[in-house]
Amino acid sequence: MRTALVAAFAVVVATGALAGCFYVDPINQRPSLDIRQREPTIRRGDRDVTLDAVFDDPEGHVVAFSWRVYACENGLDFATCDRLPLATSILETVTFDVPAFRIDPDGSGPAEAPPTRQILVILEGVDELGATARPAQQLVIPVANALPRVRTIEVTDYDRLVGTPIDVYAEYGDPDDGPGRVTLTWKAFSPQLTEFTLEEAPDRGQPTDPALRLAGKRLRPTVTGKWQIEVTATDVVGDVKTVLHETIVVPDTPPCIAQFAPLAPPPPAVLPLTEPTLFQVPLVTDALDRYPTIVGDPLLGTARFAWSLRRGSGPREVQVGATGNLLAVDPASYALGEQLEVRVEVFDRNNNPIVCADADPTCSIVATSCIQRLTWLVEAR
Repeated sequence: MRTALVAAFAVVVATGALAGCFYVDPINQRPSLDIRQREPTIRRGDRDVTLDAVFDDPEGHVVAFSWRVYACENGLDFATCDRLPLATSILETVTFDVPAFRIDPDGSGPAEAPPTRQILVILEGVDELGATARPAQQLVIPVANALPRVRTIEVTDYDRLVGTPIDVYAEYGDPDDGPGRVTLTWKAFSPQLTEFTLEEAPDRGQPTDPALRLAGKRLRPTVTGKWQIEVTATDVVGDVKTVLHETIVVPDTPPCIAQFAPLAPPPPAVLPLTEPTLFQVPLVTDALDRYPTIVGDPLLGTARFAWSLRRGSGPREVQVGATGNLLAVDPASYALGEQLEVRVEVFDRNNNPIVCADADPTCSIVATSCIQRLTWLVEAR
């Protein structure tokens, strides 16, 4: 029986050989796809981001591409993506701008549009014989968020004196959200690190740069020392930028004679007085009692002046009524060659006594270059 079957098979094979050979078309294999990201990091608001299709077809066939790019909250959950793609392409590359905000899902306007957090990329490919890459390639790209920007500016008209207002302004913005979507929070801490309440600062207008805004708070320090103001800017993504502003609050100090005329030569040199002369102090610096003062400022006063004269070794004579910043002296009222001391002393509202010895031509209560007494030694000629 076995021999008969073998013989029959041989006949069939021989007959087929006489008739011709069998031919079976090769199976067309699917192309493979991948996505290459050129930029290592993309950010909200980036422009011209380009992705490349990396592909291989075993038979070397031409591959047609189809790209779809979506802005999403979570690229792994298509329900959080915009319904319409932000870019499509049929080329080997796709180029798109990264929107700072997605299309508002409820149509309530740009102010409510959610920020773009991820990009979903879908790439499909089919070769010229119709073989489709399976599965389609998907790439979820995290979208980096730019931090808000904030810096502080301090404004004080009273030398940071305890009890006087200190205004701190925050100039802020955000590269991808704009300043209108940044929220500021303020905290103030006393030198004892206890939290302190801030007031609203006066409006100083807005920066000329539309990418920036200005907001301010007023500190009224109750004690001297280092005060801290913490300003935190938060964007719509929830990222924050915090700056710590420090200011040193000081006690009230005596006024300082900042300018005087004429120049006073150091003793024992004398200033020749040949004609009527105005001895004057055109500028006194002080946190509150300065000269000249600012009229209408409710906190400011004016420095008080006290003038005196001394002829030779005689007694010092206080010039009653001479409380302004100048004193006129006429050499014709004195003998030729007579020496005279012209002295001015300045006081603020505290009226701190000038405790230096009367023989000292200058005096600083606080032992610094800030003087409250100045003496001219002159000679009538």
